[in-house]
Amino acid sequence: MKRDKKYFSGLAALFLAAASWGSGHAFVTSNLGVFSLQWLLVFRLGTAGLLLAILGFPKWKTATRADWKHGIVMGCIMYGIYFFFAQGVRFTATSRASFIVGAYIIFVPFVYILIRRKFPRLQDFAGTALCLIGLGVILLDSSFGGINQGDLLVGVAALFYSFHVVVSAKFAKGADTFLLNMIQLCTCGCIALAVALLTAELPRGLSLGDFSGPLYLAVVSTVLPYMCSLYGQKYVRTTTSAVILSFESVFGCLSSIILLGERISLRFVVGAIIVMLSFFVTEGLGSKKKEEAATAEVE
Repeated sequence: MKRDKKYFSGLAALFLAAASWGSGHAFVTSNLGVFSLQWLLVFRLGTAGLLLAILGFPKWKTATRADWKHGIVMGCIMYGIYFFFAQGVRFTATSRASFIVGAYIIFVPFVYILIRRKFPRLQDFAGTALCLIGLGVILLDSSFGGINQGDLLVGVAALFYSFHVVVSAKFAKGADTFLLNMIQLCTCGCIALAVALLTAELPRGLSLGDFSGPLYLAVVSTVLPYMCSLYGQKYVRTTTSAVILSFESVFGCLSSIILLGERISLRFVVGAIIVMLSFFVTEGLGSKKKEEAATAEVE
């Protein structure tokens, strides 16, 4: 893929998306003490969808059948990400969950083959393998007591995440990203509301201040990153996008340390560094030959 201004603006957008998503991890954990899981997702995803629906009201008239189909598919997958991640952080440390969800890049090359019917580059597999090693170092850290139920639930969220990355990259090509994001978030919010009404009691005794967390999650950790990620995936390879977005793990870990006061071990730090290095392996930065060999995604 040609490395022009659009390419680098795409990279910047993807890193901003990762930072925005990661900053919300600590807010999810802290707000689960105020709201039930189901209603936290309603307030987060419903608010995000409603906000975009209002801001982009004129765009509803321009939505095509393909836009609706693609947006609804993405919204269904998105709900799976948020549901299983929020379930998982109830049983494991937020900093740990942040890096486990980064395991989605392990699945991306295989999901890419399944959906796009094409093989990623060899260095994409190498970057994925390096990321797997880093996550293994983190998961086998004895100070966390080994793998637990929360880790497995976050792992399921990571699987959903990998499908979302590949599907989003495919659907974003030539699409109105604002409209696509609007449809997927409205879909996700509707699913969250239906699940909450069927499985959870209505929240009671809440003050206005209790909604500051969900509002942050809706605007900063949902609307902003999805807009940035859809923009970035227009100009950056799917597998490279996946690795950049996995930096959400780094920002999520930092937010848990700063906001929740969690402590991390030296082994955790080593594993995190290995995960971050996987980006440079996948992207092949500094190699002119690799830059020239990189090709654009198939439409």
